[in-house]
Amino acid sequence: MSEKEIRAMAALDEAAEKAGGFLSPLSKEDIDYDYRKMLAYCKEKGVDPLDLTIREFNRFAILPQEH
Repeated sequence: MSEKEIRAMAALDEAAEKAGGFLSPLSKEDIDYDYRKMLAYCKEKGVDPLDLTIREFNRFAILPQEH
């Protein structure tokens, strides 16, 4: 994913957050990310979402529920 696509996704996520938020898969795997919480974290810390470390990014992973 290019930086331009990531920035566009972040803008859409911010708009969605204002409208109540949503979840969206970042990859083709069965892992979703809570972008609403991720963006709130970035705003709180003053960090651009592109500058998150892998460890920070993975904090927002929502793994599929095993039955």
